[in-house]
Amino acid sequence: MDALDFQSRIWVIRITESTFKDQSFIINEDSFSESLQWMKQRNYSVEMLEQVEKMAISQVNSFQFGDQHHQLMRVK
Repeated sequence: MDALDFQSRIWVIRITESTFKDQSFIINEDSFSESLQWMKQRNYSVEMLEQVEKMAISQVNSFQFGDQHHQLMRVK
């Protein structure tokens, strides 16, 4: 991947902690200084980062963080 290729990616991320606590984010990598910066700041493991890096447009991936469930969809 070219050094700036990651900056064109956009992610929709849904974080669910319980039936009553649910958050959604739209993450645009144009504002990142490095690839997958948002995920790295939230301590995604190396394996998770590799899976996210390989995601195609419209692909969905899910990860469990203790009592948090992260669902990611790459939209661009």
